[in-house]
Amino acid sequence: MNPDITENLLFRSRQMWYWWKMLTGRSYYHKIQKMGKLFVPNELKGYFNDLTGKIHWTGEVDRDGVPVSTLSDGRKIQFPILLTQKALGHYDQWLAEKDDKNRLQFLTLCRWLSEHQDESGGWNTWQALFGPKYPKYSAMTQGQALSVLSRALKLTNDSRFQQTAEKAFNLFLIDVKEGGVTYFEENGIFLEELPSQPRNTVLNGWIFALFGLYDYNLIVNESKVRDMFEQSIDTLAQHLADYDCGYWSYYNSKKSISSPFYHSLHISQLEALNLISQNPIFKQYNQQWNIYQHKFINKTRAFIVKTIQKLKEPARITITK
Repeated sequence: MNPDITENLLFRSRQMWYWWKMLTGRSYYHKIQKMGKLFVPNELKGYFNDLTGKIHWTGEVDRDGVPVSTLSDGRKIQFPILLTQKALGHYDQWLAEKDDKNRLQFLTLCRWLSEHQDESGGWNTWQALFGPKYPKYSAMTQGQALSVLSRALKLTNDSRFQQTAEKAFNLFLIDVKEGGVTYFEENGIFLEELPSQPRNTVLNGWIFALFGLYDYNLIVNESKVRDMFEQSIDTLAQHLADYDCGYWSYYNSKKSISSPFYHSLHISQLEALNLISQNPIFKQYNQQWNIYQHKFINKTRAFIVKTIQKLKEPARITITK
């Protein structure tokens, strides 16, 4: 058989396996995230989304016990989004059980963040995964790191976590066009999970970034942090309708339909946003998208459209384990 055909068949089979695990809830990376059980508005306690499913990592780890991911091309990386989410899961589990194991694993991941932050205040996210043609940083990474570091600072009062968090926030002040993670536009502030030109704002990543700003402001109570959060959440409220296709939610501003996992995630995120914002738009779309989710015809239509989109534009690099 032609080597190119063989390689393509192997790639397609890996993609099918990846999708099957995601849709059946067996993927570590796509565990359903309801609203956090210990989340309390205006208090730095449990996280907005339930990430406790992330604590059960069965893959490779380094000598400190920090997960090492294997990519579909055979490379091994330590992916910061995975690590921040795992840390938040351990923190919530520690809050629930008050056990040393989860507290220590949380702090191990916090130290990893401090040790691997670069001079710009960020963590290499997309170049590590996809290669040098992609942007380096992600607002989602920065935001979830802020949520982790804010809790670490509260737990330990260790100044290194304060310094790491401040540098992480400062990257939000840099425009995407200058290598940062934020678009400062006339019609608002957009926080970019995967920065691109032109802008293509991913909804769940934007919200995770907002969660980080909210948590960080609870610790520092600074006007520059509060202003960025308030201006960006107002921007989101103004543009939330852009992510509604009439029967399902869009994944990004370029109108890619959400997978069932991300549609469910959007619903949980909006439930949390409704509790920290006075704007009724978040409750409105939380309820509307929840109705979509429970209609068989909507779910089936969205699944078919998403499958077609994936077949047209398959991801060439994925995390396999």
